[in-house]
Amino acid sequence: MVSFGDFSRRYTKRYLVKRILTLFVALFAVLILNFLLPRMMPGNFLTLYVESLERQHPGVNAKAIAERVAALYGLNVPPYEQFLHYLREILSVDPNFGPSFQYYPTNAWTVVVYAVKWTLLLLGTSQAVSWLLGILIGITMAFHKDKPLDRALQPAFYFLNTVPLFWIGLVFILLFAVYFRVLPPSGAYGIHPDLISVLRHLVLPLSVIVIGTLPTHALVIRGAALEVLSSDFVQAARAQGIRRRSFLSMVLKNSLLPSLTQLFLSIGYLIGGIYTVEVTFSYPGMGSVVYNAITAQDYPVIQAALYLTTLVVILANLAADLLYPLVDPRVSYV
Repeated sequence: MVSFGDFSRRYTKRYLVKRILTLFVALFAVLILNFLLPRMMPGNFLTLYVESLERQHPGVNAKAIAERVAALYGLNVPPYEQFLHYLREILSVDPNFGPSFQYYPTNAWTVVVYAVKWTLLLLGTSQAVSWLLGILIGITMAFHKDKPLDRALQPAFYFLNTVPLFWIGLVFILLFAVYFRVLPPSGAYGIHPDLISVLRHLVLPLSVIVIGTLPTHALVIRGAALEVLSSDFVQAARAQGIRRRSFLSMVLKNSLLPSLTQLFLSIGYLIGGIYTVEVTFSYPGMGSVVYNAITAQDYPVIQAALYLTTLVVILANLAADLLYPLVDPRVSYV
């Protein structure tokens, strides 16, 4: 494994510039889609808002209210002016998407930043558990290839990969929250956000995500470990009578690289799955925020959430690309 001091020997400046330019092109394309998609949704926030006011307060001056709201959110200017304003605001040091429709006058970015903390907690803990268990199970399957344990776990893992996470979540809610009543069915904490309450509310959504992602980690590790076990240098080490612990460490070290890369590259899929689980358990993360924003046609929050999600996915892919040569001396971009 190379050290970070060897960074300059693993990459060329041309490659880094090309990779970063590709990142910015992808980000700009997503920013355009992020601007257009909320505005292409059926319905119109302003019309719905005014109609709601008229139902709640008969006789209100709907036209005057509509003009004030349109001016507040910049809805009374041509789309290209809205887009230029949108770019100027979000590319600043502190992105500004304007006040949320639902939580006015709270800024949409503030709403999203609060929610992303819960999503990162769920993502980080679930993947730490899933990846470590996947390594343990995958290595065990490789050392017991074609034996009863391996033959039982492979089809089970392939089956779990096809089961939607929200379905597993609903089953867990029925079993552990409704039937046995041992765990809370929704939310991130009880009356007070103390550590015990947060952990109890974390168990069910975390378990669902672990069940949904562990099979992939285990199968990737199993495949990598089998390839390492069949390699010449491992066969030679085994013939020399290397100690079991050293032999296991050698196989494990050389099997981790594909799994590490797969972990980073799957961040986009993981976020989509986690958002679904958050909605299922009413967990106050990004998934619930996006779902509520779409339901309420809260454009600023939708745009802030999609922007932040895009940044996370792009940076995760960049990290996977740049990390691989640092952990595997055989790979370089020179």
